[in-house]
Amino acid sequence: MKASFRPDIVVVNAEGQPIAVIEVQSRRNLSRDVATEIRRTLLSRGLPTQIPYFLLLSQDVGYLWKGSTQTDSNIAPAYEFPMNSVVARYSKRDPSQRLYETELSLLALQWLTNLSTKPQDATKEPEKTLVSAGFYDSIRDSMVLIEEAI
Repeated sequence: MKASFRPDIVVVNAEGQPIAVIEVQSRRNLSRDVATEIRRTLLSRGLPTQIPYFLLLSQDVGYLWKGSTQTDSNIAPAYEFPMNSVVARYSKRDPSQRLYETELSLLALQWLTNLSTKPQDATKEPEKTLVSAGFYDSIRDSMVLIEEAI
């Protein structure tokens, strides 16, 4: 029996269909290999593979899997981007301080909500990568929900 999976954040379109699942990790120095292993574990716990995007976010880096690459649990993320500018924009803490996972989840929720509802400067990271991946356009006018069952 599979353990149940409950995402930290989910982005749904106007019809209520999930577009993206976001997992937030407070790990320091989250590498591509560790990110791939975390995703593999989440897949074994029920992470759906048919949802167009999966993001794994830490305070330092974000990883994005897109589309059909999600069915293989051994595939590394298609995109990698720095999260330092997002943390600097949305956190009042000194950038050298580590955020608690709950703080990072709320920060990610605010960032993703702004991405989905307000025009963004997509010439800098991480928005630049999200535009090139098609993620930014996919979540326009969507709802960003925290800990929503899918």
